[in-house]
Amino acid sequence: MLRRLLALLAMLGASFVVVVAVAPSAIADCDVDEETGEVVCEDEDDGNDGGTHTGGSSTCKYDGKEIPCTGPEGSVWSSKYGCWIGERGPDDLVPPEGQTKEDGWWHVCYFPPPGSSWEYMWILTGEVGIDPVVLAQRAIASMNLDPIEIGIVPESAANRAGLVGLPVWMWVDQPTDVTFGPISASASEGTVSVSATANVSSIVWDMGDGTKVNCTGKGTPYADHYGKQASPTCGHRYAKMSDDQPDGAYQVTATSHWVVEWTGGGQSGTIEFDLTTEPLPIRIGEAQVLTQ
Repeated sequence: MLRRLLALLAMLGASFVVVVAVAPSAIADCDVDEETGEVVCEDEDDGNDGGTHTGGSSTCKYDGKEIPCTGPEGSVWSSKYGCWIGERGPDDLVPPEGQTKEDGWWHVCYFPPPGSSWEYMWILTGEVGIDPVVLAQRAIASMNLDPIEIGIVPESAANRAGLVGLPVWMWVDQPTDVTFGPISASASEGTVSVSATANVSSIVWDMGDGTKVNCTGKGTPYADHYGKQASPTCGHRYAKMSDDQPDGAYQVTATSHWVVEWTGGGQSGTIEFDLTTEPLPIRIGEAQVLTQ
């Protein structure tokens, strides 16, 4: 690594525009697999609970891998520039052609492994600070989103059971903004502010018998007057009894797929994630036919 950086320095010569140097402590939280080049980073606990659905607001993404959002010397990760933006460069540096000191300034950019190097990069005014993606994650965490409440017929109870072949109805029971959306929140730091709006786009019902039913919308709550009709929006039929299942019941879960649209800090994007309910036992039997 050192030999490659020295060779690069030799090629760059005395240019002040790009200054590369070895920074032994720059990537203290990251290790690199020398054979695969895989980046493995250990995030510091900053005491901020970012929520399990987004993986925490202190973790950013680089080349499909998680890295700490805070880098060496208090620098902050920027997905736009692909580095941790750190301290301002010396005042005697010269702006690039067509730029002025009012437009921006040179800042140290620390690069993730396998480069583990830094250079001065021209950063536009107002773009020094937290990555808007991090603020979007904080906004999502503040929503305190939950899995849906399962509505289902047959009901889940020790003395209740459905029948093989009869319609099963599934729906979102008593939907709220935190279980189905839409819900909006914002987060700010310094001059950067991000707004985010979250909605459930679909729900995948794992029926416990090897079948998964993908439903859009909240589904239709069952009512007695529907009788033996099939659900018009989200339903299933079991082909066999549940007596051979653990506790004699199919374990049903519902996974809601959240889509969050965010904008701010001169950027916009989409964050998607899933929330899954605890398993709900549903018993299925067969109708007994009496003959004489």
